[in-house]
Amino acid sequence: MNVSAANTAWGLADKTVAMNGFAYGSRYPVVVVSLTGKALTKEQLSGLVKLLHDVLPALEDTVPAFSAAAEDEFRMSVEWFLHTIHQVQRAADLPIYECGRTLSLEKDLATLFLPTGLSSVKPFLDLVRILLELMENQVQGKNPQKQLKRFVQAVTELQKTSPRGANVPFFIQAAFQMGMPFQELPAQILQYGQGKHGRWMYSSFSEETPTIAATVSRNKLVAAAVLRLAGIPVPDHKTATNMDRALRVAENLGYPVVIKPADLDGGVGVAADLRSREELAAAFRNAQKYSRNILVEKHFEGKDYRVTVFQNEVLSAVERIPGGVTGDGKHTIRELVDRLNTDPLRGESKHAPLKKLMWNNEAISLLEHVGMDSFSVPAAGEFVRLRRAANVASGGTPVKVLDKMHPDNKNLAIRAAQALRLDLAGVDILIPDIAASWHETGAVVCEVNGQPNLGHRTEEKDLFTPILRKLVPGNGRIPITVILGDSSSGTLIADLETELLKQGIEAGCSDARGVRANGQVTAQGEVDPFIAGQMLTVDRSVEAIVLNVNDSNMLFTGLPFARFDFLVLAGEHVTPHDNVDEFASDNLMRDLLELILPACDGKVIPIKGFKLNTDQYRHLTSAVWEKPAARSKAIKTLTADMLVYPGNELPG
Repeated sequence: MNVSAANTAWGLADKTVAMNGFAYGSRYPVVVVSLTGKALTKEQLSGLVKLLHDVLPALEDTVPAFSAAAEDEFRMSVEWFLHTIHQVQRAADLPIYECGRTLSLEKDLATLFLPTGLSSVKPFLDLVRILLELMENQVQGKNPQKQLKRFVQAVTELQKTSPRGANVPFFIQAAFQMGMPFQELPAQILQYGQGKHGRWMYSSFSEETPTIAATVSRNKLVAAAVLRLAGIPVPDHKTATNMDRALRVAENLGYPVVIKPADLDGGVGVAADLRSREELAAAFRNAQKYSRNILVEKHFEGKDYRVTVFQNEVLSAVERIPGGVTGDGKHTIRELVDRLNTDPLRGESKHAPLKKLMWNNEAISLLEHVGMDSFSVPAAGEFVRLRRAANVASGGTPVKVLDKMHPDNKNLAIRAAQALRLDLAGVDILIPDIAASWHETGAVVCEVNGQPNLGHRTEEKDLFTPILRKLVPGNGRIPITVILGDSSSGTLIADLETELLKQGIEAGCSDARGVRANGQVTAQGEVDPFIAGQMLTVDRSVEAIVLNVNDSNMLFTGLPFARFDFLVLAGEHVTPHDNVDEFASDNLMRDLLELILPACDGKVIPIKGFKLNTDQYRHLTSAVWEKPAARSKAIKTLTADMLVYPGNELPG
């Protein structure tokens, strides 16, 4: 149902369609919306930009230059809306690396698609509505304070849907930039690649990480025992279930000591270099907030290094400088902390590259040890430590050291990961100098993280791309063919499947008879193309996919994959969906082509007899348009192309 154009109020018109699949060339699931409204002038947009920046500083404070001409203010308003929605998604820590686009625009009505995550749809649409209300307020000159408050609340709700693992956005970003397929699975598991090339990851756990290894690495007591058996140097420690036991263990080991939860990663509850009963007691009470299983460990004097090992190769090594400030001979320690926290890389978000250095009792205690307080002015170049632990999560700073790492120390890290049977590990080494062999200087492996936080790209280098390249074969894609408009009784898919199987390609196919993988039926009868495609993309036995599309339901679901290689225009047979009148036009084939074609980047092959004039659709795709071909010739062409598909090891 359309909103009257005469109303000119900014708002949603027609039906909003939230797709679980991909459409219009987007690499993400999309929401399709129609907007109606009255154009905002550049001055009105500037005022709105300032209001939004004041409540959410991560947003831009000026109106960007858009492609729309100054006289086309409605188009400019729509482009600003798309741009701002994407900015908000990034500010809310959603790993969305593309902006939505306009599908159609006339007078005061625009239809758009907006990329989003599957778990973010409801709060995302709430945000869309509130932004439209703010645009309408700007047109009407109304007080926006109520909407601005709701806007901030909506961003907070949207942020709650961002991935839990700090690594996830950077893996998605790496896959996005490589053109590697990725898709959300239940329980925040990500699949990178398709079919036989598909690999699962949960944060930095891969499907190749053994369950036993993950369990052992999480238990520091057991992990240390295994490392000790393998000849890896580890610090002495004992468990303590109460304060008295912790104090006795510390006395036996000798101060300084370290307190840490025995079953947690990421530096949670860790306190190092404890030199008195009072410091130990405070650290023990803090650690008990996170775990009942506490370790008291002998402190080893050395610099703190995190070495990332993947598949027996050292990918990265950084020295972790503990949270602190460097004096300039002019400013107080508190002023230096405030200045440090203005670094745009430092934030409180879970995905912030570096964390803000918060003022707390630990900082005060460490200053007292060296006879300082917050008003002290350290000398130029003097480093003042404000954290015992050196991890980034508590305000530390990573400094790259891989280039000067001694080969013996690389081997030590690799052996530690191997000892715990981990494919990917963050090995924490305490050593006086990473450039000197540990055999000469001494060292301890104080922890091995089985699900390490791999840091930000600015830490040393991009670790996420090489990990995906080693984990996922080729570019992760398998050859995919979509057959569009064939009748239910058509034999095109069956004939193509027969030829592919004859050539040794384990094809996954879907048509009116059911879904099949390598000729074996996995679901009988006609299955919705979106569901069938999902079944085949997660099937590790499938080397190629052939999917039949001959109804309009894909206008509501989207494609089950973001990109495919071959589109066969087999006919004009399209069965209308029950609710098609609510969204689609009276030309279903045109609607399907507009949705599907931008995702095809290989070849478009019309079958002889296809009547639709294709000239008006050629601009929608980068694919090569073949001349109309007989069905038999099309099958030969497709089979030959799938046999030599780049990045795959298909026989041929």
